[in-house]
Amino acid sequence: MLGVGPQGEELYRHVLRAPGLTLATHVSQLGWTDYEAEHAIEQLRARRLVRVTGLGEVVADHPRAALERVVSAEEARLATRRQDLARVRDAIDAFVTDHRAGQESQASDQPLRERVDQAVFGSVYEHLVASTVGVIRRAKPGAPLAAGDFPTVRQQLSAGREQRTLYLPDALQQYAGALAEWASLGEQQRVVGELPSEFYVFGEEVAIGSTEWGQQGGDYVVLRDPMVVAAFIALFDRLWAAAAPAETRPDTTSGALVDWMQQGLTDEAIARAMGVSLRTVRRRIAGLMTEHGVTTRFQLALRIAERRQKS
Repeated sequence: MLGVGPQGEELYRHVLRAPGLTLATHVSQLGWTDYEAEHAIEQLRARRLVRVTGLGEVVADHPRAALERVVSAEEARLATRRQDLARVRDAIDAFVTDHRAGQESQASDQPLRERVDQAVFGSVYEHLVASTVGVIRRAKPGAPLAAGDFPTVRQQLSAGREQRTLYLPDALQQYAGALAEWASLGEQQRVVGELPSEFYVFGEEVAIGSTEWGQQGGDYVVLRDPMVVAAFIALFDRLWAAAAPAETRPDTTSGALVDWMQQGLTDEAIARAMGVSLRTVRRRIAGLMTEHGVTTRFQLALRIAERRQKS
C-alpha cells in the first residue's frame, strides 16, 4: 500500500506505535533478522517516512503529512507515465504503417511481414499479447523468457488467459527456477524431445518466428497471414499432443537458492519457485551470508562460486 512492501509497512506501523526506539530494539520486538530490518528501513527512508537520529532512534513525522507527500508524488509520476504511454500507443499504428510501406517498396514480390530486431523483441511481444485474445502458444528451445520482463503477460495469466509452452528436456534441470516461476503464474508446460524452431502464436491472429528456421539468438519476424498462422497452430498442437507434462518439482536446497539468485530472479520469484514465503527466502539468504562470512549478496555469490570451483 505504501510502496514499501509488507515488511516496510509493518516496521512503519511499529515505529508509529513505539517512537524513539532504536532499530535494534524494533528488530528484537518484531523477531526479525538484521537483514530484514535493514531492507525495510531503507525502503522507509527512501520514501522519507522515517529518519534515524544521531542517537540511533527511529522516528517518524505525522503520518498524514508524510503519506500525503508520498501519494502526491506517486500521482504525479503516474500522470506523467500515462501521458507517455498514451503518446506511444497513438504512435504505434502510424509507425507500423510506415514500416509496411517501406517493406512493400523494398521487396514488393515478397509476402508482407514485419521484421523485429532482437533488441525490441520484448516490447513487440508485450504489444501482441495486449492486442490479441485466445491461447498463447510458445515453442521455446533454449533458455525460457524471463517472466519479470513481461508484465502484460503476467497480468493476463493472472486474469485467466491460457498459455501453453513447449520446452526441451534440458530446461527442466538447467532452468528449473524460471520454469517454476512461469508455472506459478499459470503456464501449462510440456516437454518434447525436439523443437524445429522457436516460435510464438497469439490466439489465431498473429505469430512470431525466427527470421531463419531453426535459428536461435537472431532477429524475428511477425507473421499475420491467416494461412501461415494456422500452419503454426497446427504444428504446435501436433507437438503438444505428443509431448509429456513437465514435472518441475521445487528445489528448496541452498544451492538452488543461490543458482536462482545468480540467474537474476527476485526474492519474490525465488519464493514462488521454492514454494515458501518471502520472509523464509530472505532469512535463508541472511543465514547463508552469515555462514560464508560476507555482508552482501554479490559477495555471497562469489564465495559460493569459488567453493564450487575448488570442489
